[in-house]
Amino acid sequence: MNLLNLNTEDRAIFAKTLATLIGDHKMNPNEVFLNVLESTEAPDMNYWMSLVLLEEHGVDGQQVLDKDAAGEDVKPLQAACLLQNLGTVAALLEKQAYQGSVVDREFQLAARIASKHEDQALLGVLMKYAQERNELEWMMKALQGTRLQ
Repeated sequence: MNLLNLNTEDRAIFAKTLATLIGDHKMNPNEVFLNVLESTEAPDMNYWMSLVLLEEHGVDGQQVLDKDAAGEDVKPLQAACLLQNLGTVAALLEKQAYQGSVVDREFQLAARIASKHEDQALLGVLMKYAQERNELEWMMKALQGTRLQ
């Protein structure tokens, strides 16, 4: 899908870097993913690193990272939106790392977080993803019908 329209030839550089970190230096892929999730590097780096970790190194895009103040699970898509990590959000969307559809809780929570931050880039990627799935109208109706917290 390549939501950010990045040059696919760049993937090889990041795949090689991760192969070295995980293979040669024996770093845990999940720990590397958490570092990428928290990264403030350029979106393309976070995108390729996240995508390669999800596709080639067995990282689960649905893993529970923590609990929020209300005791609800925090998953990578919501965490990436909270951290305003555009690249990781795009990679997680492309891997459909959420349960349900664009009108269900996990996706809508991510959209509400992006909306609350007034992050146009994140909202744009979420909307582009929904549009490519022919679900943009549903997503927007659900988002407008939900009170922001």
